[in-house]
Amino acid sequence: MIQVNKKTIYIIVAILAVVIVAVAAAALLMIIEEEQTPAPEPQTIADGDSLQFTVADSTTGLDYYCAINDFTGETDIVRVDMAMDGECYSYILNLADSTSYASTDFGETWTKSKFADDSLYLEMAYGFATELQDNWDGLSATHSFTAGDISYTISDIKVNELDDSLFATS
Repeated sequence: MIQVNKKTIYIIVAILAVVIVAVAAAALLMIIEEEQTPAPEPQTIADGDSLQFTVADSTTGLDYYCAINDFTGETDIVRVDMAMDGECYSYILNLADSTSYASTDFGETWTKSKFADDSLYLEMAYGFATELQDNWDGLSATHSFTAGDISYTISDIKVNELDDSLFATS
């Protein structure tokens, strides 16, 4: 039979008591922290907001990167980058003065372009932005929808977080 003296028993009981208190304290802290963390508020897209997002077209494999400064305002500036197979075509359209610029080298150099010809990219970006404004829940990381036979997934959605350098053409 094993003989245990009182001192050893006291040490074991003390260690167990410390462990129990530490576990209880950690559990209490987790509960308090969880109660203090508010649920995230859904983002909304309102007129005048800036907006940036990525769109994946599952039919063509084309990815669109869109940035809109002052959405549905009078001074909208829109940038659309289209990437596929290592190539990128970019357009910046300024509604305030109806100017347009194009780039075929990932935005390294910009060439003045025809606003009337490039406005289809503006309409495309606004179509995606309106889809988000009308149907995105404001919390999900992505928003998927179908238009005709084409399925789109919008991701990397940022509201009012634009860097003005996205619209620099020089």
